[in-house]
Amino acid sequence: MNRAVGLVLNRLIYGLAFVFLYQMVVVATTSLLSIPLTGNLQDLLTGVRNIGVEQGYLLVSWWIASTIIITIISILIVRYKRHLSPYKDEADIDIPPRITPVTAIIIGAIISFLFFLLDLAIGSVVEIGTTTDVQAIYIAAVHGDFVPLLVGALFSIIAGFIIVAVVGKTSKVKDIAGDVDIKNLAKITSIISKRNNNDVTTLSDTAGLQPGTLIHVGEQHVEEIRIHLIEYNNKHFAGRDIKAVEDCLNTHDNEFVSWTSITGLHDGGVIKKIGDYYNLHVLTQADIMNTHLRPKLDIQNETIFLILKLPRITEDGKLFMEHISLVFGRNFVLSFQETNNDIFDPIRSRLEESMDRMRLKGPDYLVYALIDAVVDHFYVIMEHVGTQSEILEEELMSNPTSHTLSVIHTMKREMIALRKSIWPLREVIDGLERTDATLIHDETKRYLRDVYGHTVQVMDNIEGLRDMIGSMLDTYMSSVSNKMNEAMKTLTIIASIFIPITFITGIYGTNFSYIPGLEWEGSYFVMLLAMTIITVLMLVWFKKKKWL
Repeated sequence: MNRAVGLVLNRLIYGLAFVFLYQMVVVATTSLLSIPLTGNLQDLLTGVRNIGVEQGYLLVSWWIASTIIITIISILIVRYKRHLSPYKDEADIDIPPRITPVTAIIIGAIISFLFFLLDLAIGSVVEIGTTTDVQAIYIAAVHGDFVPLLVGALFSIIAGFIIVAVVGKTSKVKDIAGDVDIKNLAKITSIISKRNNNDVTTLSDTAGLQPGTLIHVGEQHVEEIRIHLIEYNNKHFAGRDIKAVEDCLNTHDNEFVSWTSITGLHDGGVIKKIGDYYNLHVLTQADIMNTHLRPKLDIQNETIFLILKLPRITEDGKLFMEHISLVFGRNFVLSFQETNNDIFDPIRSRLEESMDRMRLKGPDYLVYALIDAVVDHFYVIMEHVGTQSEILEEELMSNPTSHTLSVIHTMKREMIALRKSIWPLREVIDGLERTDATLIHDETKRYLRDVYGHTVQVMDNIEGLRDMIGSMLDTYMSSVSNKMNEAMKTLTIIASIFIPITFITGIYGTNFSYIPGLEWEGSYFVMLLAMTIITVLMLVWFKKKKWL
């Protein structure tokens, strides 16, 4: 099924389910209170106008209750939408297990207001008095009038989109509203209207927070945090997935080297539990969750903390710098990653198959292997960029377009991002090699010097590609200028040919009473012949001058 058709069909089902359930609630409440209800913001407006009488208080109270009912129905539909969806390839929405009353009122009020606007929009194009309840739609369809059916379907599709869009922001609204504090309700508009569908938190959002606050800065790439634990020595290897974070917090008195890899940085609770167990500073824990930091090295008494940047090419061909943090101590290594695309799997295989000296060495050698894997991945990106640049060069020579210029600028930005990552990474590796910390053995420092050489080579490649891409921009401008010159030359030649012809026609188009040849019957053909001869002579002259 086509994705667009599938999404519309899903929204139609969600909207129909919501309208049916909520209409039952409105009908039941109307019968109970003996007050005509609309089921949207109009009830609140009517109640405010009649606040001095009992009916006004009932309407206001009903609207508050209805917003909570709207929230409950909407969240239940979205939470269990996989059971309603004909199109199954749509991702589920993460909804908090506990919704506070303030959050319910906010979500319900937003949906109620949007439905009020939807009623106004449909009412402006549909004849007043058109009934769209289920019974009226059925009766009208039986008599051949399908307008109520179409209006109801349109309303349900838009209602489905509204429900999914608003309920998808429940987590953000809950974080702002809290349990009882509603002083930050003004921020909801900016939250709902964020450009990025993944609600990316930026560094500006952390302004004013206490240092060490555990907040995930960046885009969330995985739904759930995945933890994998490997324990090994020269005779033993065991690897398993961890369900609860507490199950991997038992390495202090372990005789093995423990490597705990955590995929996903958005859960501050998990990061705090691991950080507290390994006595990581609160600033270190915060840096692990801040994906906008540059590579860095922090050497402490019992641990060493590193931040690396791993370049990746996404499915849509864009460069993405993954934030990777490494922490290691006497007998443990912690690795924190953003995505499930793990480049460390070959290292796990080497450990399991006992084909590498890592099983004989300590955690410092494992950290070296992880750093080496990150640096080596830069070569993969360099190869990709090199192939792309070759294709671009051919396009520049044959037919440069505006898309070519866009690709050149994109590649320039990618080179800047790579350069900003590899320069501090070189400093990190150099700092590890030169440190006096006992956690790094002298033999491992020799391997680190080799990785340092790789970073220097990567930097040289990046600089070379930057120069090449810069020259591509000059080539593009020259190619465009040459094409324009060719066009101008052609137009100039055409204009030059028509100048003498226009001169002749101008003379014989004057209004003098006597012009030689006007009375002669063959004068017109003689003029045409003269024009032809002039054109041919000019073309021959242009050819001789090599202008053609």
